Amino acid sequence: MNTEQNTPFGRVVNRRVCHHCHGTGKLIKEKCSTCGGTGKVRKNKKIHVKIPAGIDEGQQIRIAGKGESGTNGGPAGDLYVLFHVKPHKFFEREGDDVYCELPLSFAQVALGDEIEVPTLYGKIKLKIPAGTQTGTNFRLKGKGIKNVRGYGQGDQHTVRVVTPKRLSEEEKNLFKKLSALGGSPLHDENDNFFSKVKRAFKAD
Repeated sequence: MNTEQNTPFGRVVNRRVCHHCHGTGKLIKEKCSTCGGTGKVRKNKKIHVKIPAGIDEGQQIRIAGKGESGTNGGPAGDLYVLFHVKPHKFFEREGDDVYCELPLSFAQVALGDEIEVPTLYGKIKLKIPAGTQTGTNFRLKGKGIKNVRGYGQGDQHTVRVVTPKRLSEEEKNLFKKLSALGGSPLHDENDNFFSKVKRAFKAD
């Protein structure tokens, strides 16, 4: 809609959207009681969203054409889905890598063992070498999370050794035998300590 106005500088023409039809070029005389003549109705609608492997906390994906409907017959906008990842009871994530705490007994780290380790893809066997130290990091290649952009896959890091706080009478007797072998084994810095441990635990 155009309006004209005379000024000392001449005639000025202003162009603005018609307040009756709002630029559509059409005027609805009998408006619908549901949409009020806008041609749009607000409704809730469920859509299926494919979540890519490796999506992380705070990331989002765009779904084209699923946002608000366009004005005056224009195309609809886009929908952005923001993700919040619920913490896991056993696994912690850092980037594409996964960390899992692994409780081990003193006998297992001293003598060595083969155990089952949980991963995101099922259980696998892991060999614990004799003499494993507290805080040792066991790296399981390719057992982490797939990169969301398709750039490979992370690893799983299994850490932590737990020494039992309460010992049974049998376990106490075994440690007494170990102590009787001589010295302060916990401060021994050579492999003789683990040889003593093996002999103590295998003694009748």
